[in-house]
Amino acid sequence: MYLEERIQKTRAWDALLKLQRLLAAISTIIVVFELGIVVVCRYIFEINVLGYDEIILIGAYWMYFIGSSYATWEESHVSADVLAIFVSERARQKLSLFSKAVQVAVGIPMVILSFDLVRWDVLIDPRTIDWGIPYLIPHMGIFVGFILMLFYNCIYLLRDYHRVKDFKG
Repeated sequence: MYLEERIQKTRAWDALLKLQRLLAAISTIIVVFELGIVVVCRYIFEINVLGYDEIILIGAYWMYFIGSSYATWEESHVSADVLAIFVSERARQKLSLFSKAVQVAVGIPMVILSFDLVRWDVLIDPRTIDWGIPYLIPHMGIFVGFILMLFYNCIYLLRDYHRVKDFKG
């Protein structure tokens, strides 16, 4: 059994997925609830809600980036893999390996850049105008999301490497 298979069979792997589902659900609820409040206040009570966009910002960042990392785990993100229709199984596996290698290569600088953003937030401590919410909170969603995407892509890169290496056909 290869390393990536052992990792995927751990309780930590399952716990991580449950945590991602929970964070995605909570962030989605925050966004939908806040938008509902704004609609009711604005169109029924004719009251303007100040600073709602700052709260939606937190939920949206976490929702998008945790959702992206979950899609990376599922391998359900959008792809235009038309070439795979016309090639052999061996070539498909090599294309998948190449694709994962590119995703890892792109993911590394994205993690570094998002870490720099979080570090800047810690040093400078910028805050939103109305509520004074630290930008660190939504920006952590970017950083965590990119770390998770890179982690899953590394696991799948190992898996695809072993599939190509062990291919018999």
